[in-house]
Amino acid sequence: MTKYQRFLYNGTLLALTSLCIRGIGVLFNRYLSVHIGPSGLGQFSLLMSVWGFAVTAASAGIHLALTRVVSESDDRAEERYAVQCGLRYSSIVGSGACILLWLLAPVIGNRFLGFEEAVPALRMLALALPPLSLSTTISGYFVAVRHAYKGAAIGVFGQVIRIGVTVFALRVLSMRGAWPCYALAAGAVASEYACFFLSLIAFLPQFRRRTRDLRSGLRLPDPDKRRRITRYVLHIAQPIAAAACIRSGLSTLQNLLIPIGLERSGAASVAALSAYGTMHGLVLPILLLPAAVLSSYAGLLIPEISALRAHGRHDDVRSSASCVLRITVCVSLFVCGCLLCDGARIGAAVGGNAEAGQYLRAAAALVPIMYLDSAVDAFLKSLDAQMDSMRYNVMDAAFCVVMAYLLLPPLGITGYILLLYLSELFNLGLSLGRLIGLTGLHIPLMEWIGKPVAAVIGACTASVFFFRSTGITYRFAATDITVHILVCAVFYLLFLALLGIIGKHEVSAFRRMFFPAIKLPLAKRDNAWYNKNNAKQRNGYHHAKRNPTQHGRSARRL
Repeated sequence: MTKYQRFLYNGTLLALTSLCIRGIGVLFNRYLSVHIGPSGLGQFSLLMSVWGFAVTAASAGIHLALTRVVSESDDRAEERYAVQCGLRYSSIVGSGACILLWLLAPVIGNRFLGFEEAVPALRMLALALPPLSLSTTISGYFVAVRHAYKGAAIGVFGQVIRIGVTVFALRVLSMRGAWPCYALAAGAVASEYACFFLSLIAFLPQFRRRTRDLRSGLRLPDPDKRRRITRYVLHIAQPIAAAACIRSGLSTLQNLLIPIGLERSGAASVAALSAYGTMHGLVLPILLLPAAVLSSYAGLLIPEISALRAHGRHDDVRSSASCVLRITVCVSLFVCGCLLCDGARIGAAVGGNAEAGQYLRAAAALVPIMYLDSAVDAFLKSLDAQMDSMRYNVMDAAFCVVMAYLLLPPLGITGYILLLYLSELFNLGLSLGRLIGLTGLHIPLMEWIGKPVAAVIGACTASVFFFRSTGITYRFAATDITVHILVCAVFYLLFLALLGIIGKHEVSAFRRMFFPAIKLPLAKRDNAWYNKNNAKQRNGYHHAKRNPTQHGRSARRL
């Protein structure tokens, strides 16, 4: 299997597994909204915002650090020491985060979240931080060695474990009248420990195979190289960890301010939690569901772009940025068009209420901004500009806290949706400006935005006319929505081909940029013919044949 085929295989498998994980998560959130209600889902979302801050502190940027260090290293001894350094670092940071969350659980649960039942749930979640940190390190190693499918498969298994344990615990605890978030915390803990043990099982044999030469006499790098590797790992991980913790803390503060702001707008406490739970538990996961495909390939491109940058191929970096961002814009605009056309039915089918459909259509235009911002962040991380990306994220989180305090009391849920738009535009503007400054990227608005928007409008209009003229309907809403999206996708690809946006040339350019060493069968025959004739030329055959009088003596001498 060539490097290009391996990339496509890993990316496709990772995208499918990510779609599976996120799709199961959306259905699971719907199950929770039915069994514990939108207000209970809102309480759980508040608890998960605190858990998200703890996860950010426990992971501490080690995933990206190990991915970059291992992918940029050509020495197996240095690679081995980098992995050992990452595992030690993650074990220390994960244990420290566990202790802090355990000790601060009473203060967070009683003063900030406002319900005492959150304290034991937070302490249960604290126990999952050390294995989560180690699993994150191993996942970064899998991405660096181009075996990201292993981490994806482990993630799917962990999601299944989480849902199974949560559903079982919900049924047991509901009979005893206990708070349902105990069951949700138990499912998260079981999932993280299962992922950790599976990661070890997949990691140890592969790590031993890649470093088997070290056991035959090759030792670890000398002390100077070890110090350099340690400093490089910390150079990438620690600034990301500090900035990520600040951003996650501000995001947690923003999430705590949202129900308070909705209550100040006139909504009751239960209604405020219900609106917050619907937006965070149902609407945003649906918006981000198709992004699993793009984020999977973007994650795999980080080591490839880092290698291009390390070898000084700046033109290829700029071309790759242009190609990937164009694909991101095309995919995100299609998702936006589908949500605008069928958002009400999708929200009613997945969310189970009309409010979810209304919120989904109102937030549909966020999709191109969010997807493009995610792709730009991946490029900045691969170009050693991760600190710029994190600084912009911190500024965005601070901006969101201020806007939440100002917009939510007078506007309510409308102010929250407006806040999402302002936040994403602010972050995208800063990140895209930095990427343009680093790569010299040129963005033709007509090619990137004008033609795809025209293709989306044409595809949606053609699909609506097709179903109205044929009168095709299906019994189940999910089947009807799926067929509508597939037909719209066919029309969209047709319009893209007619407008000449993405074609065979772009695919070939993408392959040449990242995988220049690939040779097709014809190229192999040509190369063999060249080597054969080149060998004859070295033996003096061609010189003697062209001009025997001039080159015959040198040919006989050879």
